[in-house]
Amino acid sequence: MNEAKAKPRINFLRLILFALVAIVLSGGVFAVFYLMFRQRDASLTYEKLDIDANMDYHVSGGYLTYASATDLIQVNTSDTKKSIVTNLPTAIDGFGVSSTITAVYAGSNLQLRNFKTLTLNGTIRGVACGGSHCAALRTNEVNGLDSIVVFNASAEAVGNPIDFSESKVVNFGFETGYGRELLWVICVNTQASLPVTTVRLYDYNNGGAMSYFPSFYEQSIERVYFTEDSVFLIGTEDIVRYNLDSSRERYRVGIYGKEVMDVAFSSGTVRFLLKPRGSSNEHILYTLALAEADAPNTTMLTVYVGENIVNAFLQSNGIRIVTRTRMISYTYSGKNSPSADIELEYPADAALKLNDSSFLLVSGDDCYFTKRES
Repeated sequence: MNEAKAKPRINFLRLILFALVAIVLSGGVFAVFYLMFRQRDASLTYEKLDIDANMDYHVSGGYLTYASATDLIQVNTSDTKKSIVTNLPTAIDGFGVSSTITAVYAGSNLQLRNFKTLTLNGTIRGVACGGSHCAALRTNEVNGLDSIVVFNASAEAVGNPIDFSESKVVNFGFETGYGRELLWVICVNTQASLPVTTVRLYDYNNGGAMSYFPSFYEQSIERVYFTEDSVFLIGTEDIVRYNLDSSRERYRVGIYGKEVMDVAFSSGTVRFLLKPRGSSNEHILYTLALAEADAPNTTMLTVYVGENIVNAFLQSNGIRIVTRTRMISYTYSGKNSPSADIELEYPADAALKLNDSSFLLVSGDDCYFTKRES
């Protein structure tokens, strides 16, 4: 008679222990991957600046610049520890700043940093600085005519003054992107029965050669925006794209009733952030995408914000909206991600874009260099 073999005994306790260990290990691996790849909550850092909210401050050339009674202070918008302070021997009327040139003026006197003071004929109304040139707008005290005098970085006059015998200059500046040194000027002819706006370009990489665009009779031009191949003239009724090499109009897109707040360019698309013109509808924004091509391929979206907007700008491939108590984020497709919204530590009375991740927060009389961390 054969003896039956005993069946192996199953150790259930050992199986349970193995299962628990496997669960713990898999959970640990999941936790590691989660910590490595999870999207961190966005936050804001604040650095209080020695700026009174009532001061005149400007952003250009990578600096937030303002003047105190004794100094001109340039806060580096990428690293506030690299700020520049220049002593002012006398009070000034205004200043102009680029990444390479700084100029101040008072009355008819103009001074580029590290050079002696220059005295111009007429009263200086403003200055603009480029990569290697500085332009001063002056008005003749006798006949009231405007002219612009251009200097190189060594404070030497370049060419003859640019005269505007029948027009008043309403805005001007330098475009230095893509290695350019273009002086752009927006002027209005007040001699005609209706105001006529013209835009001129002066190429100081080519001896100050001038190009100009057709006159605008039906609207004012408020600002200009450059890409590598184009210039967009932003008016009160239209955005008009021109080829830079030929001053030829490619297309125009109507924006009547809207005002451009910010512009950004990437991958052949120019994006405009707009708001309703005037003080009504302070909770509505629009995004307008235009192709840098012969046809605009227009895409317009409306963004409804559930609270009044203090300011808004384009940053980091999205829309940042500052309200009284929050910074709200939207994608270019108009989607809001609540996890990316941030409560402000200080109530916002004003906000000014500094660069792609930072802005100046004005709260009461205080100003804060505010950076978004994500």
